[in-house]
Order: sequence, then structure tokens, then C-alpha cells
Amino acid sequence: MSIGIDPNPRKNLLRSGPFSYMNFMPEELVYDKEVGSLIRFRSMFEMPNWNGVEEEEFTYIITGPDERLDKIAGKFWGSDRVELYWVIAARNSLDLPDVQLYKGRKIKIPSSNWIDTYLLPQSQDYISK
Repeated sequence: MSIGIDPNPRKNLLRSGPFSYMNFMPEELVYDKEVGSLIRFRSMFEMPNWNGVEEEEFTYIITGPDERLDKIAGKFWGSDRVELYWVIAARNSLDLPDVQLYKGRKIKIPSSNWIDTYLLPQSQDYISK
């Protein structure tokens, strides 16, 4: 019986943008007996290392029911980085942002500088080359 090994198992079928939470999901290769090949997948989300974030973050107060994490990310980091909304959710332990973002709630927003200097480089630790 011939086993078909993917000649390029490092090819990632689960592509993500540069600001995606998927970049904090370690990539793994496993052998799938049914397919007879190596397959690539991403495992569970791993929380970023928040070291130093307290020195470079803002407190933001939710003003009303129409507030959304992507809009808040756009206000602080620019419209090209709304995909980083997950950073706000993770930093504030928001599992259900639609419920937890009530008027008057204070949330922490890491600075753009901290994101560029500390957060985004961390994702390289989880992504196979």
C-alpha cells in the first residue's frame, strides 16, 4: 500500500491576516491515517504575554449600546486594524462582548506602540515557517 505524503505539508491552508487572533493559535502537523498524509491545523488560542502593557494602555469608558470592539479598535489603532478587536476582548476577559459592553463599563485598550513592539512579534512564536 502506497502512502501519499503531501510534498509540501508546511503549506498553510488556514491563512490569516497579520492582525488575526489565529496568529496566537500554534500550528501543528499530524499524520491522518484515513487520508494517508500529513495535515496542518491550528490548536487552541494561547493568550498573549501582557508584560509591560499596563504602562502603555488607555482606559476607555463605554458610552452606549452601539459600541462594538471593532469600532473601538478602529478609534484607537486605525481603520486598517479593526481586525485587532480580539486584543481588546482578551485584555479585558470579554467572553460575550455584546452583553459585557454596557454603558459606563471601563475597559483597557493597549497602545498602538505596545501592539507593534510587543504583541505582533509574539505571533511569530506560534507560526511554523
